[in-house]
Amino acid sequence: MRRILVFLLAVLLAASAGSVIQSLVNLQAIAALAGSIATADQLSTLWFDLRHFMPVLAAIFLPIMLLSLIAARLLLNRTPLIKAPTVFAITALATWLALSVINQLAPMPTLIALNRTLAGTLMLLACSGLGAVFYHYFSRSRSVA
Repeated sequence: MRRILVFLLAVLLAASAGSVIQSLVNLQAIAALAGSIATADQLSTLWFDLRHFMPVLAAIFLPIMLLSLIAARLLLNRTPLIKAPTVFAITALATWLALSVINQLAPMPTLIALNRTLAGTLMLLACSGLGAVFYHYFSRSRSVA
């Protein structure tokens, strides 16, 4: 039960970070076109995106992280790789693959605006990878000595 809770927290962490980053990038683009944006409007936008976009991103990240964590576990059981970087890399690669497929199937240019640039895509990959590392770290058994 603990691992499920930690997994769900990891997905929420990754999706929340991705949502906040997307909001900030969008706000920066709007400010470049229209001038400064009031702090209250920025906070309102962040809150709106956390309530409406974060669940969409969580639904995208959940199966990606589940499958990539399983793949990482299988790989780590067979090879002497360093665990956290391996978990991060496999999850980031799986996220990139999934976003590529989603972008091919979505009717828009891209489903996630942050994914329209290389920098934005790398930020999304970092969010999912860090969520997976969070899971890897906090799901391990710890004995009290």
